[in-house]
Amino acid sequence: MTFAPRIAAAVLTLGVAASPALTSVSADAHTTGIHDNCTNLQKQWKHGVGRSNAVDKTSGKKVTNFYRNTKAYNTAVAHNGTLDADKDGIACEKA
Repeated sequence: MTFAPRIAAAVLTLGVAASPALTSVSADAHTTGIHDNCTNLQKQWKHGVGRSNAVDKTSGKKVTNFYRNTKAYNTAVAHNGTLDADKDGIACEKA
């Protein structure tokens, strides 16, 4: 057995946590807390954030002044799927 497999086996056997370098991407991505809830998200984007081609799905007046940025929307919903409860492509929409 070579050196690298021995280390991997030891890590698995001992249950040692993964290196911070391997886990820091996901931890660092959410240090601001803006994706935790709509109150925090709306501090940055007052009327919510949505995909660039999103259309508000509502029975009342449609929200059109949300921040349009597909990458920001995907990041928010990946962190907290409840931000877009009606699944219309707009997280935390507010008139």
